[in-house]
This record gives sequence, C-alpha cells and structure tokens, in this order.
Amino acid sequence: MSMTEEKKKKSRFRSRLTFLLLTLAVILGVVGYTYRTDIEMHIVHLKPQPVRQVELGKMGIQLQRFNTPEITSYDVDKILSFVIRDDRFYIALRSQDGDSTAVQAYQRKEGSLFPLRSFGKKGTCTIPEKMVLSVDLAGNGDIVYVKKGIHTLRDGNDIISLKGNTTATRVAFLPGYEQAYLYGNDNFTLADYRDGAFEKNHPAFLHNRAKPFAGGLTQVRITGDGTIYGGGRIKPNGLNMVEAFNSKGKALRSFGSPIQTDKDSIYNLIDMAVLDHYLVVIDGFTLKFWTREGQYLGNLNSSRVLGDNLNCAKLAPIDGNTLGILAFVRNAQTKLVEIRIFALTFPR
Repeated sequence: MSMTEEKKKKSRFRSRLTFLLLTLAVILGVVGYTYRTDIEMHIVHLKPQPVRQVELGKMGIQLQRFNTPEITSYDVDKILSFVIRDDRFYIALRSQDGDSTAVQAYQRKEGSLFPLRSFGKKGTCTIPEKMVLSVDLAGNGDIVYVKKGIHTLRDGNDIISLKGNTTATRVAFLPGYEQAYLYGNDNFTLADYRDGAFEKNHPAFLHNRAKPFAGGLTQVRITGDGTIYGGGRIKPNGLNMVEAFNSKGKALRSFGSPIQTDKDSIYNLIDMAVLDHYLVVIDGFTLKFWTREGQYLGNLNSSRVLGDNLNCAKLAPIDGNTLGILAFVRNAQTKLVEIRIFALTFPR
C-alpha cells in the first residue's frame, strides 16, 4: 500500500470517528436537555393508573386518573377554565392576588399528562391582566379571554374587541369558530369572529333572562352539529335546568325536573359537558347523567367515585365518548387546592 493510500485511509477513519463522536454528543445533549427540562418541570414518568369499573344504574363506565405534575390553585374559584382539544389539556388558573392568569397546557401520553413544551414558556402562557373572568381557545389555538371586552392573544399581540360594549363573562364558539355566543351577566349575544376580533355583536334568543332561564343563564355548550345547550336557573334562587336548542333557537328538549324532590332535579349547577350520546352535569357534590334524548340515567357522588375526598369542579369532553373531569381537594397543611384529572369513558 502506498503512503498516499494509507493517508487517505487514515483520513477517512478520522472523519468517520469525528462524525460518530459528534452524533453521540448531539444525542447525549438532547437526552441531557430533556432530562434537565423534566426535572425543572417536575415531570415524573409513571405507569398508567389502573382503570376502574364504575356502575351507573345498569351501565358500566370506566374511570382512570391521569398521572400529572403537581397542579395547584389558591382557591376553587380561581380555576377559571378547563379546555380539551386534540388530546391537549388546558387549565387556566388565576393567581392568588388576581394580577395574572396562568394557562397551563398538557399533552396526553400513555395515561399521563406532560407539560406541552411548545406552548408558552415550558407549557405555561401567562396573561398579565388583573381579574381575568374566563379563558377559551379559538380554532387555531389562539387564547381568547374575557376582561373588559374580549381579547385574543395572537403572535404576541393582544387584540381587544367590544371594549365597553359588552358585560359578558364567557365565550362559546360555534362549529367552525367563525361565530360565538357571548354570555354571562344576563348577556346572550351572537358575534362574528374574524382575524382575532369579535364584531357585529347582537342579542340572541336567550338574551336578558329570556325563558326558560328567568333566574339567569350560567352555562352554554355547543356540539359539533350546532345544537346549543343552555343551563341556568328557572327562576331567581330557584332550581336549575338544561335546555337543548337547535341552531335557530327552537327548544328541543329539557333536562332536570322543576320539582326539588325529584332525583333528576338540578339544585346547584356548577358545570356541564355534552358528549356524542350523553349530557353530564355537576350538581353540587354530585355528577348527574342523561342521554341526549332526555332520559335520566342516575347520579354518582363525586368523592365516593373519585376517592380521596375529591370533588368535581370542571368538565370537558376528551372525545365524543370520553369525559374529562377536573377534580380538587384542599390540602389541610398547605391550604392549597390540589387538582386531579380523570377520564370517564362510556360504553360504545
């Protein structure tokens, strides 16, 4: 072998060795960064929690608690919103002093929720506004929040709509996210939504305590087929009910008896969610269930079914057949409200 060929061979060997070392360094760097980030974000990789069978009348439903990092709030009323979109879970928590709101995003993987690193700063986007009232997501993932008007956070900009022109406290988007109902404080108005701005806002069929919610409309949910579910009090300080309407505002069916002693009456409507075939309501410390056709299925005591003295605070569909439950318990030592997330899956 000539000296030239030997030099070429050594050069190729050195090049390959350098490439392998660089590749190894990159891999170790990525692993190290991921590990360090996991530590900073308090991520623990655990085995999925066991799935439990829960009996609701003659129907068996499956309950599973997600593993999560530590999620806490200073009080239950500071848990503003719970939104689930494409297996991503968003929780909006107002700070103790009310000066800001943290929107935390998580992605689901193998029975656990991990902070969504691409969202905000390591999974948290902070809204630096005092006393935000509610938070939602637009169709493209923009944060929409209510505070003296309706705001959209887009590309670092805060787009403000209807400032001084609405006292609504919450937003309910219609399918397609080109329109939304703005409700709360006796409002129920319909607005167009374009380029992050709400416009052409005008009263709709449940505005100003219209029947059947003479005591006030407090909840609105809209399904993919455009059916509108409103929840609120039948009369001031009276019982609650839920009513389904078509897209034109025509009443379709009612949920919840107006007689207090009936098992399906709704005394304290805290939150509700609509799945493909079921309506679920938090009534105080109880979960109540109906089919979407109006048949009452029964109830479950929150702390009894969830365990650990947990009570339900928020509901959101994970998919058409599975309900996400945000539950809470106050830690007697720290005085903080500890948050747990569950999935409740109905038979297909």
